[in-house]
Amino acid sequence: MKFQIQIKSFDQLDIHSLYRLLKLRVDVFVVEQNCPYPELSEKDQVSDHYMLYDGEELAAYLRTYEREPGVYGIGRIVTDVRYRGKGLAGNLIRQAMARIQATEGAKEIYVQGQSHLIQYYESFGLTVCSEEYLEDNIPHTDLHVIL
Repeated sequence: MKFQIQIKSFDQLDIHSLYRLLKLRVDVFVVEQNCPYPELSEKDQVSDHYMLYDGEELAAYLRTYEREPGVYGIGRIVTDVRYRGKGLAGNLIRQAMARIQATEGAKEIYVQGQSHLIQYYESFGLTVCSEEYLEDNIPHTDLHVIL
C-alpha cells in the first residue's frame, strides 16, 4: 500500500474528492454508527480537508477549521473500516496539529471526541476540558491543547 495525503480547502476540492469524503463520513457517522443526522455542515466550506488515499481509495479523512481567532478545531476524524488499526487517522491528526501549530496566531487546538476515544486523543497531547455530554445520543468529551 502506498498512501498519499492531500490537503485542500473547500474551493480546491474536485467533485470526486468531495463525493469520496462525504461518502466516507456518511458511511461511518450515519450508517455504521446508526446516527441519522445531517452530515453536511457549513464548516465544510471554511475547512481544510485532509484526505489520506490508498491509490484512488479514500482511507482516512479529517477537517480543520478556525473556530474563533487563533482557536482551531479538528473534526470529522474518520477511517474507512478496511483501513482501521493501521494508524492512518493518527498520521492525519499529527499532520493537522503540526500545520496548525505553524500557523501564525494559533493558540489552541480543540477536538470534540467520542468519549471512548479520550485516551487515544490524549496520546496526541490533548487534555480533557469538558464534562461528558451527549451529541446525537453518543457520549462526547471536549479535549484541547494550548499552544
